[in-house]
Amino acid sequence: MPAPELVRKRKKKVQQSPIQKYWWLAPLLIGVGIIGWIATGPRWSRAKINLTPNRKPITGYLGGLNALEQEYARYYGKPLTSVEVRHDFELAGKRVAAKDYTSAVGLLEHVAKTAAVPMIYNDLAVLYAEVEDKSRAINAFREALARDIDYAPVRANLEKMPELLQLGAEPVSREVEPNNFMTVANVISPGRAVDGSIEAAVDDLDFFRITTPPAPRDLISIEITNHSKTLAPVLRIFDAEHRILDWGKTVHEPGADLKQIIAPPPNSILYLQISGYGSSAGAYSLLVKPLRSFDNWEPNDDIYSARRIAVGTPIEANIMDASDTDYFSFVSPRNGTLNVVIRNRSETLIPALSTFFPDRRSSGFGPDIKSPGLDLRHTMEVQENQIYYIQVWSQRDSVGAYTLTVE
Repeated sequence: MPAPELVRKRKKKVQQSPIQKYWWLAPLLIGVGIIGWIATGPRWSRAKINLTPNRKPITGYLGGLNALEQEYARYYGKPLTSVEVRHDFELAGKRVAAKDYTSAVGLLEHVAKTAAVPMIYNDLAVLYAEVEDKSRAINAFREALARDIDYAPVRANLEKMPELLQLGAEPVSREVEPNNFMTVANVISPGRAVDGSIEAAVDDLDFFRITTPPAPRDLISIEITNHSKTLAPVLRIFDAEHRILDWGKTVHEPGADLKQIIAPPPNSILYLQISGYGSSAGAYSLLVKPLRSFDNWEPNDDIYSARRIAVGTPIEANIMDASDTDYFSFVSPRNGTLNVVIRNRSETLIPALSTFFPDRRSSGFGPDIKSPGLDLRHTMEVQENQIYYIQVWSQRDSVGAYTLTVE
């Protein structure tokens, strides 16, 4: 029979709780957790970094949706409404902040298809340079300068990257061969003359690519100045999709110059093909020059961009070409009638007038003017404090200046 003291010890051992028995497990698990935390890094610090996706780790990268909206409106003459462009542009900024430059490039390349403005090409150039793609960086800087030869952010970036400037980041001022296909067209800039030549006996063609000036739409003069007594220049014009346009021109007389005036959309790409009539050849200079033929109320080519005018105040405007039309709006000061008066300041313009209710539905037309140079007067019913719209246009593709008064 066991001794009483031994029985007491056995009972005490049997009555120990699990906490008492496995007290060592808690310190062990805490130690393992600390080792894992040290090995993998603190999660909270990573989350904190992701809260600041809009910082700019690359010098020269612009970013900023407001800046893009302003530049888009300037170059296209209308607000940026594409949700996809906004999304991709902001996402590109976040990828730049995360130093994922390859993804950012892909997003901005897609944005550039819709918003082809200097800011986007500047940012693409900076990213290309960051991933050491000098060729694409040069092309992107050139695209920005083709739209604005003095674009300050690009000029500042090129000062820091002189090797890119030396390799040809600017639009050309002298023809660079080969340029006998649209795919290798020389990029040129409005207002900057380019020297070139058509070589004899090789069926030479010279292609140049130009981006038309920002909004508003303007008349553009394309001038080929002949530096040869043998060249009879031929001009053909293609759009961005390589489709030939009706604006081409041919000179049959050797040594003569060529001049053509066109009115393309703003900030659009054109390809210019220069060749010699027959087998003619020789040197020339090419200059694409905006004529600033638009009036101070442009752009106002649709009812949603109608410009507000004051009743009783005459304004001066013009119909620039056959495709031009001018929309205006005014607030009626009273119930009753108002007169819309178009005073002709041209011997060529045959004015026409359309009127619209406050909800932009058509409310009628002005009188039918038959001859150029005549004035137009129209009376319309109005209600006090309501906004009305009017459209001034031309008949028979006529053009010219006018004075408009709502009285």
